Amino acid sequence: MRGRLYTTLLIIVLCTCGIMLTGCQLKDVERRSFVLAFGIDSAPTDEGKDNQNLIEVTLKLAIPEGDPSKRDQEAVIISQVSNTIPEAIRLLKSKVDKELDFSQCKTLLFGESYAKKSISEISDWMVRRRDIQLVAYNGVARPSAKEVLSLHPKSERVPAYSLILSLGREGTESPFIVGMFSYNFRRHLSEQGLDPILPLVEKDGEEAILINKSVLLDKKRARAELTPDETRLYNLLMTQNLRTSFFAEKDGVIYSYNMESTHAKFKLITSKEGKTIVQYYVGGRAILEDNNQDVETTGSLLREVSKVASEKWEKDINKFLVKVHGTGLDPLGWGLRYMALNWNNATEIEDWEKIYPQLEFRVKADVEIKYSGMIH
Repeated sequence: MRGRLYTTLLIIVLCTCGIMLTGCQLKDVERRSFVLAFGIDSAPTDEGKDNQNLIEVTLKLAIPEGDPSKRDQEAVIISQVSNTIPEAIRLLKSKVDKELDFSQCKTLLFGESYAKKSISEISDWMVRRRDIQLVAYNGVARPSAKEVLSLHPKSERVPAYSLILSLGREGTESPFIVGMFSYNFRRHLSEQGLDPILPLVEKDGEEAILINKSVLLDKKRARAELTPDETRLYNLLMTQNLRTSFFAEKDGVIYSYNMESTHAKFKLITSKEGKTIVQYYVGGRAILEDNNQDVETTGSLLREVSKVASEKWEKDINKFLVKVHGTGLDPLGWGLRYMALNWNNATEIEDWEKIYPQLEFRVKADVEIKYSGMIH
């Protein structure tokens, strides 16, 4: 009798589980379209139509093939104009026959015109979207994200891979590229005392991209642009052991030198007059590469060139800091340092806002240039 009861209960449990299990929703790989890059632009303006708030979302999709080393790896570019990003994604699903998968998306580009309006919506969406990795690389695209994503550089074997190799420094290690992950970008958008900076990705011809500038942003939009030299100085101040080269001019001769090691740090000091001064200490060791007039290299010459190089660094970096300060932005984290050293949660932000316009800058550089093979 007891055995029949257990059997009946077991059958009831199995039937109940069978009813509750409506089937697995996991889709196989061949039923997915992998998004490799995501771009967002302001929608093109049509005369006579009010579309100021419309956006255009562009996706670069991969078509998996057997041999990833072949250059003929195909990519599909689809775009959609809509009022919101979620609505655009839903409409884009109607243009493909597979489920859109964002788990492999490593590049997020904001069109230049879109970045100048507001990036609040996209920055909030990308960190809350469950299948977008926060280690994706962010950048501003010129003239638009759609045109940059539509490029297919000759050196690119896998769709969108050239952007990953450049922005992530997994391939080239250019001193002119500012790398920025999504999680860091989002953090800088909300953190007091530190403003975000993004690399500028430009279309260079029909099959090439150019990344050697950067864009400064406030908490909502792009505000200023840095030249290639200024971007390199930013990296010099923010990166230890930056691999780059400079030149110094002495008596009409140009000496090129390559940095073997670099260092930079700053501190906030108060002058006798009560002003806050940002004091930078930068320097490094370098190897003289060449000069344009075959001047014989001696120990005294190297010391003189080192002095000239140090003075040039001090002048250029000070000019760069004044420019950044003039934008009203703080991509180097001066405010964050001030708040870390002045623990007064009630007034520290207001105090810094009063101090910031009066900031002064001083730079002390120490560049030591050597010559390979020379015995000192």
